[in-house]
Amino acid sequence: MAFFQYLQAHAKENPSHPAIIDGEFCLTYKELVSSIERFASALSKIKLNSRSKIGLLCLNQKEYLIAFFAALLKGVPVIPFNFLLKPEDLAYIAQDAGIDTLVVDSVFVKPETTPFFKLFPNKILIGPANPDQVGEGTQRWDEFMAKSTGDPLERHERGENIPDVILYTSGTTARPKGVMLDESQFDTNGSGFLQHLHFTPEDKVILALPLFHSYGNIIALVLLRSGATLILLKQFQPKTILASITQHKATILPLVPTIYSFLVELYARGGYDVSSLRYCISGGASLPEALLKKVEEELGVTVIEGYGLTETSPVIAVNTMKDGSVPGSVGPVLPNVELEIVDDSGKPLKQGEVGEIRVRGITVMKGYWNKPGETKETIDSEGWLRTGDLGHLDEKGRLFISVGRKKDLIIRAGENVSPLAIENALMSHPAIAEVAVVGMADERLGEKVKVFAVLHQGSQATDQELKDLCRKKLPIFMIPDTFQFMESLPKTATGKILKSELRETPGGC
Repeated sequence: MAFFQYLQAHAKENPSHPAIIDGEFCLTYKELVSSIERFASALSKIKLNSRSKIGLLCLNQKEYLIAFFAALLKGVPVIPFNFLLKPEDLAYIAQDAGIDTLVVDSVFVKPETTPFFKLFPNKILIGPANPDQVGEGTQRWDEFMAKSTGDPLERHERGENIPDVILYTSGTTARPKGVMLDESQFDTNGSGFLQHLHFTPEDKVILALPLFHSYGNIIALVLLRSGATLILLKQFQPKTILASITQHKATILPLVPTIYSFLVELYARGGYDVSSLRYCISGGASLPEALLKKVEEELGVTVIEGYGLTETSPVIAVNTMKDGSVPGSVGPVLPNVELEIVDDSGKPLKQGEVGEIRVRGITVMKGYWNKPGETKETIDSEGWLRTGDLGHLDEKGRLFISVGRKKDLIIRAGENVSPLAIENALMSHPAIAEVAVVGMADERLGEKVKVFAVLHQGSQATDQELKDLCRKKLPIFMIPDTFQFMESLPKTATGKILKSELRETPGGC
């Protein structure tokens, strides 16, 4: 079912119910549907061809969602931009995807972005910036929306093998890769998601996760499909999040682990009311058990952890409302996803044995845009997608990310060292706010274990103190070799720690 049909149904049943709260602006379901129809209609006034695509360079704002749903309704492929990428990566995505129409917020209109805007013959400008700064072919948002004809909508005729949506990966180690997905895959993934978790029209959900990311994207789609109210935040900051929960009496909070760590610390200082929360959701990276317990104790709310990839639309597994939080587990696999744990040769392993996670099903991507070779390396001839993550299944079919990324596994003196196990141990220390463990090349051992740590404000901890903690909780071969304390750790837009950058950090082992 198309997401627009869900929105139409909600608009008909409860037209005045808030769909999106964006700052001081509230958009009802009736108004959302009307805005989507107008944008889709206005697209008919733009010169498009069978290869045309729409790019979205926007913050978390109502215009982003209007344009996104309108593109799906019209049948024009849509590509969200990660606005935190470097200009050269943005330009690469624009050219790689063949984007000819750009929806852009005024905050991104700067002298240094002028060359980037020249890549697009059509620009739709949100906000107060001067259209002359964006260049020829620029229309203001209101001007564009006014071109809606009100005539019956005609679907865009696009070329073969072009998906509804292309979500580009972060490109932390190479050029961004475009993941090809269709609206039907998001719908199927949402259906499976909703069998584990429950959203209602009465729910008010804080969305600080960036909409351009697969995690933020599926949360927004599933929430609006359920008739809930989406509270958009432009700032991915604990203070803003807590203030919004207090103000709007939010019921659900989806975040990434690193943000939860600072959120709990700030909440403990007082001044915020989170009693309205029904539950929290954690994804995007592994949630240390110590942090899970801390969030549940401090906020007084259950934390539901899940797991997924952009390449799988994205959710693969998530804990259920019935079972609640299961420390260390990301929950049972969704009913429409097939999953196996395999060894290095691809042979399926038994229950409890650790191996690479691979998945198959209709929510698996169609492939990487313009990259058939990399697609073939990721998806085999039988449709199995290699996740690159290591884990195991328990007797109840629950998935555990037991080691972390396969590429992050540290081999120290012939022993397999799990960064995740060390990170979980260290997060139990009250002074630790964030931690990341990486392998550093060593002539004698092959790799040494290095810890990068951020301490809570006003807290102290020594190398020896942290080593002693690890000795109590871990095998001797997992004891870290060196520690480096930092003010902050490099992260992606969703708060995932960039271990590739840490390996290049000065001050090695």
